[in-house]
Amino acid sequence: MLARLFPFLHDFAGYSLRDFRGDFIAALTLTPMAAPLAMAYAVIAGVPPQYGIYTCMLPVIVAALWGSSRFLAAGPTNATSLVLFSVLGTVSIAGTPLLQQPEAVRMSVIFGIALFCGLLQVLMGLLRLGEIANYISHSVMTAFGASMALLIASGQLATVLGIAPPENGGFFFQVASAAARVAELAVNPWCILPAAMTVVLILWLQRISRLFPAALVALAIAAVVSDFLNLADRGVPMIAEIPDIVPPLSLPPAFDFKLVRELFSPALALAILGGVQSLAIGKQLASVRNDAFDGSRELIAQGLGNIAAGFTSGLPGCGSFTRSAPMIALGARTRLAAVFSGLLTLPLLFLLAPFISSVPMPALGGVLMLIAVQTLKPADIRFCLVATRADRIVFIATFFATLTLDLTQAIMLGVLLSLTLFIYKAAHPRVRKLDARDPLFRMIPDDMPPGLVSYIIEGTLFFGAIHELERRLQSVEEAPPRVLILHLSRVFWLDASGAHALEQFVERCHARSVPVILVCGCPQVRDILRRTGLLDYLGGGFAADTIQEALAFARKLLQRISCHGDRCYFRPAPEQTATALPEKTDA
Repeated sequence: MLARLFPFLHDFAGYSLRDFRGDFIAALTLTPMAAPLAMAYAVIAGVPPQYGIYTCMLPVIVAALWGSSRFLAAGPTNATSLVLFSVLGTVSIAGTPLLQQPEAVRMSVIFGIALFCGLLQVLMGLLRLGEIANYISHSVMTAFGASMALLIASGQLATVLGIAPPENGGFFFQVASAAARVAELAVNPWCILPAAMTVVLILWLQRISRLFPAALVALAIAAVVSDFLNLADRGVPMIAEIPDIVPPLSLPPAFDFKLVRELFSPALALAILGGVQSLAIGKQLASVRNDAFDGSRELIAQGLGNIAAGFTSGLPGCGSFTRSAPMIALGARTRLAAVFSGLLTLPLLFLLAPFISSVPMPALGGVLMLIAVQTLKPADIRFCLVATRADRIVFIATFFATLTLDLTQAIMLGVLLSLTLFIYKAAHPRVRKLDARDPLFRMIPDDMPPGLVSYIIEGTLFFGAIHELERRLQSVEEAPPRVLILHLSRVFWLDASGAHALEQFVERCHARSVPVILVCGCPQVRDILRRTGLLDYLGGGFAADTIQEALAFARKLLQRISCHGDRCYFRPAPEQTATALPEKTDA
């Protein structure tokens, strides 16, 4: 019972000083790199920066302890932050959008979303839905990543240029508004200066080492330059003062059925998006070290982390690649590296709090725009556009939906497109006719009478796939065969609906006087056909284990079948007269 409730206990068994040294050094190096990004993601979400740092404490520790992957580190991400910002602009209380509500009201709703999202993820994990994330296509996730990078960059244009943000949000309105202000030369060059300087410094410092806390050093230099040039008096906004206190306990808003109904959709979108991202990164990191990975356990862990965020003034988060990948590169050995990172964030907050108020907001905007550019993956985008026509359509639809629609709607649309694409592919099993190029063709005896047609079917067979199979067979064959062999040994899944549809297909073939022989060597498929009664319906000989048995039986049938016009007859035995093939399987 303890092992099931606290699965991380086995990590403490045999934990050595060498493990501690590797985990602690990795956390000590990673935490200064992650803190500025957490503040930046909080700004994306439309909340003060300290809430991003709060999210890197207890939620990260909880998700790391209960997670399946040793190296997956949770935290705020650009995707979850953008969804939160979209929620703040669409959800209203008493007719007033959350973005215009006082901070206390706005944050209580966000804490409620984190709690709601965490409960949904825990429920998904308990229902063993971890593998469902595998059905979210690569094209959809790539489209989300590319479009969200553009949304982040466009959302910082007003801050970097020192202009008022447009009344209408959205990518195209923000770009058009910024372009108009630039054309009118109505920008503040003192805002552009710290943003450009921060970007150049980060790129230069990253040349020293990818593991160097370049963003933290660049923001510190930007703060010094800001004080020297007195940029606050030149219209440059500064980051608000961050309280150097332990993250206060928080509570969601009082239960309101109307508010719960409005928050369900964004909470579900966050649960799905965060779950898919966490599972994808976790499986990738597990494969690096050949670790076992349990997707449902990881969903529960991410849900518990979000529940902890809801009660400790944190934002909803998920597995973060920018926090997880350096763990391995820095020599982390166990999940305690992420735990140490969460513990070290608190003293770092006390250390940085007095200086953060001197950092210009355009400098933080420059960091965000650089992150957006660096997260774009042109190779993945090209891969989706050239792979298949379906992937291209799904990518383009999801990409423009994310840029134009509400983000929760775009996420649901992307998931729906992924499932539709999966069903479409599953409903189109691979059906190929046995010909001279196939090795199985050599098994056909030389004296095989004419009229035999054999098809090899690969994939899944359910009710939709059976109708597609029949359409394929009718479109290929100009004249009906005398005997039809269906090779099902490469069918890896068959359900009750598929077995029933297959039985109806056999009946329709019999109605056209075409006997059907099934080759079902797969034990699971054969067992399903036996339990559903199809093998008894076919009778002996019409269900073979191997293609050799099916060909031998087909040869016997063809030797006794003669056709005249549209009717086929068995050649009579000496003591029988010729009779027409009946419509049922006693033929």
